[in-house]
Amino acid sequence: MQNENNVPELRLDDLEYKGLKLWQYPSLYCFTSDAVLLANLAKVKKGDTVADFGTGSGIIAVLIAAKTNAGKIYALEKQKIMCGLAQKNAEYNGLSDRIEVIEGDIADADKLLGKESVNAVVCNPPYFKKGSGAEREREEIALSRHESSCDLKGIIESAAKVLKYGGAFYIVHKVDRMAEAVGYMQAADLKVKKITLVYPKADRAADVFIAEARKSGADGMKLESLVVYEENGSMTKEAKKLYAKE
Repeated sequence: MQNENNVPELRLDDLEYKGLKLWQYPSLYCFTSDAVLLANLAKVKKGDTVADFGTGSGIIAVLIAAKTNAGKIYALEKQKIMCGLAQKNAEYNGLSDRIEVIEGDIADADKLLGKESVNAVVCNPPYFKKGSGAEREREEIALSRHESSCDLKGIIESAAKVLKYGGAFYIVHKVDRMAEAVGYMQAADLKVKKITLVYPKADRAADVFIAEARKSGADGMKLESLVVYEENGSMTKEAKKLYAKE
């Protein structure tokens, strides 16, 4: 819905962690559990500088700032309306001193942030390839769901440019694009260290994966799995621990 000034209506959602809340535009694109899983699986050390590629509402940046001792988080976002929302969420949760929202394209990350300037990059990118139905959706929604000026290959290459030696790259994506993503990471000298397959339930196929890669890292990869829900719909112990719900 929109008000009389053609501005989308806002909704305030409870993140169920330390009183954190997030403003969202229900008529545009709202975050999913994939973003929350990614934020919780990213290993961030005290004082680290982190880049959140395609921050959207700022959900990942807010969770990382609240759950880790990261020094600075650069929330990079192409859409002006979402930049404003991410800034609002950083301020609302008292995290604007550590989260800096930057309007710009992921393709230009090295110019906006500087080459080899961050310790970690996290990204919950658009899952669908350019042109795969995007023309049927509102522009803001299409840009969140479908690749535009920076595709999966470009995202990974940009991450490699801004990461310091040994820096970590974390990405969540659909399982059917896992081989493609791993190939791009290997080509960009981002050595895949761990892949977590995420299963909605134990008897269902994995839907998404979360990869951790290291810039110029050593060879050797671990494969793990996470089942999110029990058959009765309650969250598994592993997922509850990961989400750190209070």
